[in-house]
Order: sequence, then C-alpha cells, then structure tokens
Amino acid sequence: MDPKKLERLKALSLLYVEDDLATREELAQILEIWLGRVQIASNGQEGLEIFTGSPQRPDIVLTDIQMPVLNGLSMSAEIRRQVPDQPIIVLSAYNDMEYLFRAIDIGITNYITKPVSVERLLGKLADLAENLIAVREQRRDRRLLEQYRMLVDESAIVTKLDPRGRIIYANDKFAELSGYTSEELIGRDVREIRHPEQSQELSGSIWNALLRGQKWGGIIKNQSRDGRMYVVESSLVPIVNENDEVEEVVCLDVDITDIFLNYETLVEALSRSEHSLQEQRHFLSEYKRALELGTCICVTDADGRIVSANRQFAAVLGYPAPELRDRQLAEIAPECEEKCFLELGKGGDGHCSRVVTLSHKDGTEMVFSVVFVAVHDLGGKVDSVILVCQDITESLRLTRALLETQRELLFVMGEVVENRSHDTGQHVKRVAEISRMLALQHGLDQEHAEMIKVSAPMHDIGKVGIPDAILHKPGKLDADEFEVMKTHSALGFGILKDLDRPLVQLAARIAHEHHERYDGTGYPRGLQAEEISIEGRIVAIADVFDALCHARVYKAAWDDVEVRHYFEAQRGRQFDPGLVDLLFANWDDLIAIRQRYQDS
Repeated sequence: MDPKKLERLKALSLLYVEDDLATREELAQILEIWLGRVQIASNGQEGLEIFTGSPQRPDIVLTDIQMPVLNGLSMSAEIRRQVPDQPIIVLSAYNDMEYLFRAIDIGITNYITKPVSVERLLGKLADLAENLIAVREQRRDRRLLEQYRMLVDESAIVTKLDPRGRIIYANDKFAELSGYTSEELIGRDVREIRHPEQSQELSGSIWNALLRGQKWGGIIKNQSRDGRMYVVESSLVPIVNENDEVEEVVCLDVDITDIFLNYETLVEALSRSEHSLQEQRHFLSEYKRALELGTCICVTDADGRIVSANRQFAAVLGYPAPELRDRQLAEIAPECEEKCFLELGKGGDGHCSRVVTLSHKDGTEMVFSVVFVAVHDLGGKVDSVILVCQDITESLRLTRALLETQRELLFVMGEVVENRSHDTGQHVKRVAEISRMLALQHGLDQEHAEMIKVSAPMHDIGKVGIPDAILHKPGKLDADEFEVMKTHSALGFGILKDLDRPLVQLAARIAHEHHERYDGTGYPRGLQAEEISIEGRIVAIADVFDALCHARVYKAAWDDVEVRHYFEAQRGRQFDPGLVDLLFANWDDLIAIRQRYQDS
C-alpha cells in the first residue's frame, strides 16, 4: 500500500462504533496509529451522542450493523439526516439483502464485510481521505470562485441573453455605461442597443455559432440611451444544459471606448503620414481586420519575436510589459514556435485558432485560447502576427475536477459490486478497455470513448440486489431464478438514474441496456437495433466477449474458435453487426487486453 496515501489519514478524525469489546479494542489500536483522532463508541446511541456532541464532527464514521440500544444503520440514518454527505463505512458479517438495500437507501456506498481485512480497511480509509481532502479543496475553490464571481460582477460589465438574444440580466456597470436602468434593459432585444456602425454578423453567423455552443470574442460597438457610441471588448460564452442545448449566453465586456478612439486617432495620423495612399489603405484594412477578430494583446514579428504586449497580457503571465519585449514567443509558448506561423504564411484568410499552453513567470503553466492574426505587407508577406488570448485555465480545471468527482463516485459504487460478485475484479477492467477500443474504432471521439470506459464497470451494479443463492449458483439457473437474475438491469438503472451527473447518467443507460438484443428479443424493455444506445450496444459485446473467454461458477472458459463462432452466429441477432465486424477486425487488440488484465 502506498505510504503517501496512508499519511493523508493523519489529517482526518474518525468515529468507530462497535459493540464487541475484543474486536473494538484490537481495531482501535490499529486505527489510532494512522488516524489523527479516533473516538470510540460501544453502540449506536453512544456513537450518535459523540457525533452530535463533538465541537468538530468526525470526518469518517466506521460502524458495525448489529448492536444493542441502537443499531448501526439506524445511527447512520440519523447522522445522514443531520449531515447528508457524511462519509460512513459499514462493517458487517451479514449479506442479508434487507441490510444492503437499507444501506443503499440511506445513501451508504462504502461497506466492508467481516472478518475485517486491515489492509483493505486502511486502503478504503486512504481512498476516502483522498476524496475528502479533494472535497475540502473543491469547497475552498468554490468559495474563491464565488468571490471571483462577485469581483467580476463588481469590476466587469456583465449581461446575460436568452437564445433569442433578449437581455435577461444586466449588472449595474452595464446599466451605467448604457445609460439605461437594469429594469429598462431586461427583456430588450440586444440588437436594439447596437450602434448603427456595428456589423450585422453578430445577429447572423456569429449568433448561430454561439447557439451551437461556440465561444466568441471581439469588438462590439453599442449605442447608449443618449445616442453616444461606446465600444467594448466582449467575450460571449454560451451556457449549455445537460442536453447540450444553449440556455443562455453570458457576455463579459470591457469598456475600450478610449482605446478605440485612440485607434481612430492613429488612423487619422496614418492618413497624414508619408505612406502612400495605397499603403495607408492597406494597413488600415489590416488593423481593422485584426480589431474585428479581437483585441490585440501581444504582437510578434514574422520570426516570432515579441514587439509589443499590452499590460493585461503581461500581468496575467506575471511580467512587466517591457520585460517581454524582444523575447522570442517560443520562450513562453513553445507550442507557438513554428506550426501556427507556417500556417499563417500559407495564405488563406490569415488567421488560425489554437488552445495553447503559456508559461507564467513563476514556472506554472496556463492554458489560453489564442487567435493568431497575420498582418501582411503590400506584397502579401507576413509582416507581423497579432495574438488574441483568452485565459481558460480555471474553466478547464473546474471541468476536470467535476469529472474526477464523478469518476470517484463510480469507483466507490464499483466496490459495492466487487463485494457481492465473485466474477468482477479484472473482468470490469477488461470490459472497460474493450468498450473504449470498440468506441474509438466505431468513430466516437476520444472524450466519448473515455466516458464509456469509465462508466462500463457499472454495467452489473444491479447485481447487488440479487440473492447470493442465485448470484453464485454453480450451475445453470432454472426459469424462475433466471427471471430474478434478469431484474439486475432495471435494479442497476434504478440505483443510478437519479444522480444528475453526465458520467453517472451514462452508466445508468449502460446498466439498463447491456442485455438488450439487436433483434429486439432482449431485456428489460425489448429494444431493437438503434433504439439501443451505442454505449449499450458496445458494452453488450464487451461483456459477453469477456464472459465467454473466462471461467465462471456455472461454466468453463471457451477457446477463441468457439467465441468467434458464437459472435458470427449472433451477428445481427444479439449484437450490432457493424460492431461485430469491428470485433473481428481488432481481434489481436482484444487478446492483448485480455492478457494485460489476467485474473490472478
């Protein structure tokens, strides 16, 4: 076991509730070595009093089930009523489904059967510690994020639009800049406040792109209530719901009216310069194009040497602006060194977009969405490159943190299956890897394939509700027993369906559909062909392939020839024919996965 993981336990406190004196004293001695603080109780009532009376509640509760005065599940139910997210581990020598379903109903997803394996218990505690510490950090981050949101609302110009472009929120700064009250702005079509000089593209192709979930940033000219033009650098971000439908568009604006007027002054000066009229028109067109694509925050020459950087760009990276001048862009952005510049020099519309990692002065990495805009001379050669950057580091981190939380939840629930079923372990790992491989070969993108891999181990979560006598029967099930076994698909869906997280919803769909058949004769709903989700069709093949290749309590392992013949016979019947073809086309990869995750 990783000593570093166990060290995390020192930061946590634990309440241990056990009525058996010998067991309690023996396990308490071990726990006190690793945990920062351990409190002991001999029954549920005493444990509840300690929990509610502690100035600082314990991070984890570890409890037996069968105890006098108040049993462990009743105590856990009351604790969960007071603290809904309290981590609780149940120790029990009982496999009675009444206890298991009550534990699930209470919301307990961590239990260990007796006799207790100290190594397994410490491993479970270490995993919980890692999760609890991550949750603490996430709560801290949420508080910071809320403060940042308040700061943005205080310092930035914020509006929200519905999918038809009507204003549904406007903060005080927007009202102040526009000359309208917030109440007067609500319900107004945003096009009504656009200046007549503003391009109509915002209400056309750009707005359609926003409704497809794409972000946009650039310069917008608005008209105040008194007719004055004001100019903002605007970032438009679509907010989507769980169905990937845009519910609203958030606009974060920065007032750059003075900067824009300075630009117009620059244009006027250019017109009085010694450049020829042709050169003046050319450079004016180049500058205008750059402004329309976004705000210039960093400029390099054609060789990637920084010739200017505004204060915002420099400050985000921790530099004084003069310190960046004359440095090679590749020093702070290695990914920008050649590819983008070569692409800009090939002609076309002279701009490209990239997600780029930039190095902060302190050595940390930051992620930016960058638009590269080439400025050409009259001969068409790239004279300089303007970089328009948007910091997306925090949004990426929060997205990853949310996905990791969902992964942790699925991992914990996977252990519930492992405790009840003797044929999981490496089986679920192989099913996950085979599912990912088939998803990629089918043409799904990397992210979708990874989500299927993470969710696939939950396909048999419903087996926690199947009696041991049926689940572990060393022979063929009779008709009545098979009907009971078939209920695990619906049971699994019922356990997962109400957890509103994308990965868990995907896992629920897989649990529900992995025994449906392509010809419509499967269960529980008799879905047919593409009525079955692609995820359900993929995991169905992965699950059966692995089950046939390995021994079970009711059968011996099949050889590869038998397995191939089975899938040939069931192509278009039990399984999606296209996926079966992919199975055969990638047979060597399947064997490699099987060998990599062999049963011990």
